[in-house]
Amino acid sequence: MKKGLAIILMLIALAAKAQTLHFHQLTVKDGLPHNSIITLAQDAKGDIWVATHGGLLKYDGRQFYKLPFEELPDKRVDRINRTQDGTMWVQCFERHKLVSRYDTQSHHFVTYNVSDLSDSLRQQVVLPLNRTFADPHSSRVWTIEKRQLWQIDTLHSDSKFAYTEQTGREAGLKDEVFYSMVLDDDGILWVGSANNGLFHADTRQTYYHRIVCKPAPTVRATCLDSKDRLWIAISDQQLLIRDKGSNEITHIDYPMTDSVEGRRIRAIIEDSKKRIWLGAHDGLYIKEVSATAFRRVTLSTKPVAVYSLYNDNDKQLWIGTNYGLYGLSLEEEQPQAQLVDSTVTSISHIATDRKGLWMSTETGLYFRADGKTAQWSKKPTHAIITDARGQTWAGTDDGLVMITGQGVQPVSTAADGHTVKDLLCWRDFLWCSYEQGLCCVNIYTMQSTTLHTEHNEYLDGSACIDLTTGTLYFGGTEGIDCFAADSLEEHLRNGLPQLWLEEISEELKVKSEESGSSKWPFAIILILFISVTPAFIYFLRKKHEKTPTETEQPLPKEPIPADAATRSLSPFIMKATAIAEAHLADTDFTAEQMAQELAMSRTKLFIIMKDETGKAVMEFVRDIRLDHAAQLLKDDVPVADITIACGFSDPSSFRRAFAKKFGVNPSQYRKG
Repeated sequence: MKKGLAIILMLIALAAKAQTLHFHQLTVKDGLPHNSIITLAQDAKGDIWVATHGGLLKYDGRQFYKLPFEELPDKRVDRINRTQDGTMWVQCFERHKLVSRYDTQSHHFVTYNVSDLSDSLRQQVVLPLNRTFADPHSSRVWTIEKRQLWQIDTLHSDSKFAYTEQTGREAGLKDEVFYSMVLDDDGILWVGSANNGLFHADTRQTYYHRIVCKPAPTVRATCLDSKDRLWIAISDQQLLIRDKGSNEITHIDYPMTDSVEGRRIRAIIEDSKKRIWLGAHDGLYIKEVSATAFRRVTLSTKPVAVYSLYNDNDKQLWIGTNYGLYGLSLEEEQPQAQLVDSTVTSISHIATDRKGLWMSTETGLYFRADGKTAQWSKKPTHAIITDARGQTWAGTDDGLVMITGQGVQPVSTAADGHTVKDLLCWRDFLWCSYEQGLCCVNIYTMQSTTLHTEHNEYLDGSACIDLTTGTLYFGGTEGIDCFAADSLEEHLRNGLPQLWLEEISEELKVKSEESGSSKWPFAIILILFISVTPAFIYFLRKKHEKTPTETEQPLPKEPIPADAATRSLSPFIMKATAIAEAHLADTDFTAEQMAQELAMSRTKLFIIMKDETGKAVMEFVRDIRLDHAAQLLKDDVPVADITIACGFSDPSSFRRAFAKKFGVNPSQYRKG
């Protein structure tokens, strides 16, 4: 009973939090003449009219335009109303017997006496100030009471709250005193503050949370267990558990591994007996329900890297490794893994449908049934999933594909030309992550919707889903982005081409699983260790070139010499290049770190980098690393050493990135 009550309270809290708006601010720096807003309105073109203590303007979404307020009876505008024919009318303080009509032809105001207007026109022109707006697509209502902004859910009587103090700060509001408000035709809520300008928020979208684990935010793998705990593997040294109820994160002792590289967890899964399995670079680990630590499960006498784990409906655990596919019966008290297929190696993802088992690898897509394995496609594949219809989808280097009886069929989405990192399915929709964001496909209509997020570069195999609440989790270099899929369902069904998800960062503290002795010495050592030996998977280029087959090998592309590449570049690019070269081997180097070293915001860095190079920040960094790798190949340096020296997580990802940039794999480049 207590557990059920706790879950209900948690869901209510999650729902309330998901409905909170996130506001953006416009001030005098953006073109307002004064930061004190008196009243707001929207005209027939969709522009927002803003009356301030410094004048009357309209805002078209890009900039403010001054209106001839000096022609009004009083420069202090009290109300703005729009009539049925789209005409804008203005009333001023202490001049309520006069109204002014804006003439769109002459762009001037014409003033009338209210008594001279017809009764029908007067009823439209002389209206009380509206301080309450209801969302036509949901049960939410926003109102200004006693100069405070309130949000109400008419379906939940206890959900009323004011955007003040912490709630206001988390929503991005820098003021608690508001005079006016308008909900425009596009679902944007505009709020005029007393001292801090104009705020606006998109009411149609839910914002997503970004869970940031300090000190290293890079998320390698995630899993939601049956106790509603989110398991998170970050960087190369930490395994954490986030409790959804308290939002606290607990540190879990890492399995004893043979090397730093062995600590790289690539997969986490819970089986039907509530046991937790970890797939790491040096093998397979299990944590029993009653155990306090993980123990190794032997796969082979030689070191085996586990890349993927999959639990099918037959209580069988499938294990994708660098040496092939292993199978393990979960019914056994002491599970013993058996090598099922050694012909398919480096299996990054596994899924089943009614016909058999699918395996994705960098060499293509494979299908296994009746003890036989066949290659279904030669296109490098990173993720695979079966949807609610039983249809199987795969993520490739060039976007999303559907698996058919004839092979693979490309599906047009915003991820076209990009590497799909992971796939999740919830109800009628398929979600895929790629380096530019997220996109969603209706599995019945094939309509695609783009979901833009704030610069989180998603990683392979780091996504999971809460099937109870429909919450999606996508891990990347800046933490985990999570949001409720149901909150977007109506807009997805309407086929909106783009949805913007507003970012709310949530930094979570780590507490020790053990009680008693202090963990500060351990924490300090851990932080120092992370700073010296980080790990980070970088994304593939935005524009991909096909990897040549063995029968067709184009001439390798020579890297541009470093001095020639920087000879005519701007000081900004030269400095960015120097920073990237200083962090060649740092696999945990991020765009955020480059922004800090360049003394600018991350957003500004992305904009300038795109303008000057046409590349994303980490794409720019990766190209510099690949050019350096090409020089090392000419010097006969082993590929394994080059992988480490150039900041790649493993040789396979290095080979794949190198082939896409230069048109040949590293071995062919060395020979050519």
